[in-house]
Amino acid sequence: MRNYLLLLTIICGINSVFSQNTFKTTVKDSITNQKISGANIIIKGTQIGASSNEKGEIELNNVPNGKQVFIFSFIGYRTLEIEIDFPQTKLVETVLLQEDDSEELEEVIVQGTRNNRTLSKIPTRVEVLTEEIDEAATMDPSKVAHLLTHSTGIQVQQTSATSNTANVRIQGLDGRYTQMLKDGFPLYGGFSGSLSIMQIPPLDLRQIEYIKGSASTLYGGGAISGLINLISKEPTSEETILHLNGSHIGAFDVNMFTSKKYEKIGFTLLAQRNVHKAYDADKDGFTDMPELEKFNFNPKLVFYLTEKTNLSVGGTFTTEKRQGGDTKLLNEETATSNHFYKEKNEVSRITTQTKLEHKLTENKTIAFRNSFNVFDRSLFITPNFIDGEYKFAGKQVSSFSEMSYLYKKDKNSLITGLNFYTDDFKETPLQSNNLRNENYQTIGSFANYTFDVGEKVSLETGLRADYVLNEKLYLLPRASALFKWTNKLTTRIGGGLGYRNASIFNQEAELLGYKNVLAINRNTTKAEQSYGGNADIGYKLNFGNKIFINFNQMFFYTYLDKPLVLQNNGSNFEFQNANGYTKSVGTETFFKFGFSDFVLFVGYTFTDATNHFSGTKSNVTLTPKHSLKGDLLYALPGKWRIGFDYELKSSQTLSNGNQTKSFWTYGAVVEHYWKNFTFFGNVENIFDYRQTRQESLISGPNNTPQFTEVWAPLDGFVFNFGLKIKL
Repeated sequence: MRNYLLLLTIICGINSVFSQNTFKTTVKDSITNQKISGANIIIKGTQIGASSNEKGEIELNNVPNGKQVFIFSFIGYRTLEIEIDFPQTKLVETVLLQEDDSEELEEVIVQGTRNNRTLSKIPTRVEVLTEEIDEAATMDPSKVAHLLTHSTGIQVQQTSATSNTANVRIQGLDGRYTQMLKDGFPLYGGFSGSLSIMQIPPLDLRQIEYIKGSASTLYGGGAISGLINLISKEPTSEETILHLNGSHIGAFDVNMFTSKKYEKIGFTLLAQRNVHKAYDADKDGFTDMPELEKFNFNPKLVFYLTEKTNLSVGGTFTTEKRQGGDTKLLNEETATSNHFYKEKNEVSRITTQTKLEHKLTENKTIAFRNSFNVFDRSLFITPNFIDGEYKFAGKQVSSFSEMSYLYKKDKNSLITGLNFYTDDFKETPLQSNNLRNENYQTIGSFANYTFDVGEKVSLETGLRADYVLNEKLYLLPRASALFKWTNKLTTRIGGGLGYRNASIFNQEAELLGYKNVLAINRNTTKAEQSYGGNADIGYKLNFGNKIFINFNQMFFYTYLDKPLVLQNNGSNFEFQNANGYTKSVGTETFFKFGFSDFVLFVGYTFTDATNHFSGTKSNVTLTPKHSLKGDLLYALPGKWRIGFDYELKSSQTLSNGNQTKSFWTYGAVVEHYWKNFTFFGNVENIFDYRQTRQESLISGPNNTPQFTEVWAPLDGFVFNFGLKIKL
């Protein structure tokens, strides 16, 4: 009897998960009452969708039980969301869409600039990714790096040929000048910088914002070349996704995301396990992809205390072990004079994020935010057989606290606040007698004011004052302007100052494994400071209901005074301020064309980044002057999504002055939707272009890949496939 009851329970559970309904309606224009053909409908958080026929009728099958949010969209009309409980108790016979009078299709709320304006109305130039996140999770669900590398003007630079660590470069500048944020919290930097984008998964993200150029006025030091703000999903609707992924080169990922909202509480949860076998693409005996095992657990609770007060509490728990080098040593063989090189990283990260918001009135809001980050990393490298293994380890403890006040009236908004940032790194005593400890405490205050001057002009001005305790006060002004020449043509212009505290945690020290790298001498080495600006022209045009064009041309300039460079100091290495400056000048061209179910994207970047040290001019290393990226996407709602992408990188300068070759890479992705299932396959680097086809990764002084600069793919052709299930 017990077995029959168990079987009945399982059958009922399966029936509730896979219960299907049919939704029918007719889509019309809200003013003319004309039926709209070709309007799209999709269930939020799923790939279940359809399009209206020539009579404006839509029939959507396979609708699960429970509350579902339907998103209606059509070019030239405002997107409409309707929540319906299934099984239906009341039919929705007609859905009315309103024309978008401004012809602005971007109604995304930007959070990175803090004033909560829509993307189309904000003076600061911000790029926002939303729909692309789901596609990137298909291509690589283990890390956000893949999504970032397909964005115009952004380069994901691999920093190790064996362990696959990497950083993000914007507008030709080194990755240390890019600030990474999660929901506005500065959690990723310092000792964790080269691993951050390899550890952040995209599955629980709903939006990514880029601000290119100096943004230190908004978030403090570090954002000299720009910032990337990763915004996580909120529990606004019920959603549960299981994502399984594998690749032919040894990756296997299990990812699960779930969210639910009740009357007074909501939650989201991401759980993830990623493993990757060591992979040697060129069979030279050294790994091109490291052996990897990683766990992520990201819970968040949101308490809707009153109609005016919300409290959110979240956390991140990550453990990771990655090791690469000589493939014989990864199989636990004993090191010999011919087989000795190995690089291993063991990492644990614990973060907390707390945010309390209270509306004093409809126009006034106060907010308190706090984050706490503990990052523990151990790095073990065997650079040569005689000296044996070198060990560098430490714990980075950082915190961020902020109290802010937002006042909005009519079309004006003012946000002011105070914050306190701490960053404390303590090296674990292992082999070095002189510990490279670093400690910075910064008190900051800021004000940002956004206002409209008539219907055509919007201005944004800001000022930050940061006092780094026992060092210096930094004043960081910033200004931006938006000019709406017509509903289709706009111009943005802006600029500001930036700074970054001196630190040993830079790419050059990573290559050395921090061996013989001296601590920062804070009496003689000063923070890096910059100024810069950008300007752009944007144009949007709709042809009827099926075709649109989106074009943007941007120009940028950054001047970095006395940047840190690694110098020989006897048998040691030391970071010192250069005698000169670094300058980055260039343009970005963005073109997007939509026709029916097809979307074509093309992005071109020209970057002239040069160092001017001691009267000598040289190119910034590993920065292509010309970069071309693009993709062609075909999407049939509820059935298929097929994409093709490409990238060109022109010649790059290496640290020894040599020039690399230009190269192309291509990729393709296919997704098929069936009921609650999404089947996908993805190919990266179709024609198997690899750096090892041009040169050996073995370099001096120890005939290992340790000091090899990575300028092209190492893993070559990669095919991954998997399944997404909406439960």
